Amino acid sequence: LHHRHLAAGARMTEFGGWNMPLVYSSILTEHMQVRRRCGLFDVSHMGRFAVTGGDAEASLAKLIPTDLSHLAINQAVYTAFLNEQGGIRDDLIIYRRPDGYLLVVNAGNRIKDWEWVTNHLLPGAQAVDNTSDSCLLALQGPLAFQVLAELSASASGAEAPAGIPHFACAEGVVADIPVLFMHTGYTGEDGVEIMVNSAGIEGLWDALLAVDSPGTVLPCGLGARYTLRLEAALPLHGQDIDETTLPYEARLGRIVNLDKGRFIGCEALTAAHATGPQRLLVGLVAEGRSLLRHQDRILIGGEAVGCVTSGSFSPVLRRPIALGYVPSSHAEVDTEVEVESRGRRLQARIVPRPFYRRGVTPLPPET
Repeated sequence: LHHRHLAAGARMTEFGGWNMPLVYSSILTEHMQVRRRCGLFDVSHMGRFAVTGGDAEASLAKLIPTDLSHLAINQAVYTAFLNEQGGIRDDLIIYRRPDGYLLVVNAGNRIKDWEWVTNHLLPGAQAVDNTSDSCLLALQGPLAFQVLAELSASASGAEAPAGIPHFACAEGVVADIPVLFMHTGYTGEDGVEIMVNSAGIEGLWDALLAVDSPGTVLPCGLGARYTLRLEAALPLHGQDIDETTLPYEARLGRIVNLDKGRFIGCEALTAAHATGPQRLLVGLVAEGRSLLRHQDRILIGGEAVGCVTSGSFSPVLRRPIALGYVPSSHAEVDTEVEVESRGRRLQARIVPRPFYRRGVTPLPPET
């Protein structure tokens, strides 16, 4: 798709070993396009592994804190690979498929994740890295399923892709191209990821951008993906979560099933669950227009207590927002804090997460 991105005027950047579109028009335009209509992202940089065989589930069960045993075919879970200390090596989505499992991992961690998975396979399991043989698009926004309907898209087990349950997948067809629909998302809006054989990607990209209603779908880059996911308070590995972060600290305790059997990191998480997290990820809204940036220090009563992990300007709220860690004792909503950024102390306040809720948070007037 590289030449398609360049033809559309994309500004390219290196990301996770890939040359990716950062922005096509502007981050603001693309962000609000997704909130109001529909945006199309090329997310082919995400790693895609297939784990199959009689020991596939047992092999994966050792690596994650989430119970896969009750996952129905085509259902998915959000989970994480952990280290022995309970820290998050990577977060990922696992789909149960008729022949095994599909893993979608972060681009920057793909190589180490592949080694981690293959080094822990039991004798009756096999793994294949399908990242180079397939591509992945994300169609996100309130008109996403309308766009697919205009292309007469169909999905097995449902009359249309809109009928696929949340956190599930289904094989289907778009513009006569066989695809796999994956109903998850990383923007706070509804929509699907669409996995397709590499040979079909250009036709799929062109078809989605050529729907009859002008302006319904616009290509979007990594810049808007970042601001969209931040408004939705979805964590980014390498910033909001990493190998020093316990799931409980990142408020991801829902992915942990301590009674499912042993997994890497279970002893550490058992101890952490008993004591409770010492720090917590919180949402911050700043006064004024100055941005809160990654690694800015968070102060309470003049004392540094934590740091910002992600920050940007919210196009919907029209003010700076951020995620960061503070001690659990100071993580209450409405707690006033200061953020030390570039030699200045900025006033901020802890607020509920996510910052944006689909169908609840009003959008600013369209100009």
